[in-house]
Amino acid sequence: MLNKLFLERTELKIETDEGDLNFIFPKDFGLTDPTVINGVEIKWTYKSVNEEPNEFDIEIKGLTNTTVAKIKLKNSVRLVAGYGADIGVIASGIITKKEVEKGTLKLKCREVLANFKKLVSSAYAPGTNASTIINDLASKCGFTVKQCELKTDKVYSIGESILGSGLYEIGQIVKDCNSQMTTKNDFIYIYHNEVDTEKIIKLSYQSGLLEEPKPQNVEEISYKVEKKKEEKTTKKSKKAEEKKETGKEELKYDYEVKSLLIYQLKKGDLIELLSNEISTICQIVEISDISDFVMNLKVRVVNNTSDIEKNNAELKEKKSAKNTKGKSTQTKRKGKK
Repeated sequence: MLNKLFLERTELKIETDEGDLNFIFPKDFGLTDPTVINGVEIKWTYKSVNEEPNEFDIEIKGLTNTTVAKIKLKNSVRLVAGYGADIGVIASGIITKKEVEKGTLKLKCREVLANFKKLVSSAYAPGTNASTIINDLASKCGFTVKQCELKTDKVYSIGESILGSGLYEIGQIVKDCNSQMTTKNDFIYIYHNEVDTEKIIKLSYQSGLLEEPKPQNVEEISYKVEKKKEEKTTKKSKKAEEKKETGKEELKYDYEVKSLLIYQLKKGDLIELLSNEISTICQIVEISDISDFVMNLKVRVVNNTSDIEKNNAELKEKKSAKNTKGKSTQTKRKGKK
């Protein structure tokens, strides 16, 4: 699959007020497009940030002052990487910090959360199936359905009326089909709990695994500090703060896995993990970071369908918690089958 024999390739697109800037590294000698800045050294890292949009840093060497001046804060950035011709989107977002140090342009970027709250209103004729509704709603709220693997492509025999947040309504349709969904950038991926061995990516030393997976055996008790309210009629308490036990956190993952970059992987994917000591099916619960074409994953072992369902439920709950702040009230869908 992937190994260091394939040439690492990075492509970068920055949308400026004066037009798009396109970069490729290393130099593609077969490329003759004069509008592409071909061969300037590019380094990048990607980091998962809890409860906030993920961040990625980019360093570009050898740019002219004119080119550097075109790049501004809030410019849109799209990072693509992979091996040879097998490349894909790693991240897209906006520039939040720009600095030049010793001839190197350093950009700090942050993924922009898609418009999860965009309202849509649609009506569908009797006999319309779920996949048709999903694709139509996705296009109306600015998403692309990259993968649509519904367990059951439900047919709405008396039609369906939609009024509410587009992404939320898509989630309800997906749920009607006994399936799950996740988003990455502006893409929607829909899948279900039945393990399809043909779609599981095998990760071994032959396909990109770099070292033995590290087991995660630590559970912690988390504490938070709460300030006591002071009453006007009483003296200040000597103890203004106290620690409050919030309970043990569940084990979030079973193994930390280090591998070469596989841009297709995303949270929720199943992998067959094969090493000298391990041979099991795992589910990705987090892509911690990617640096120098090496990615660090956190995975859970899944032994059966119930494990997958539990993992998916927890991943969905965590994602939902991030998007509830400021969420608009949803209108119930009408015309259910």
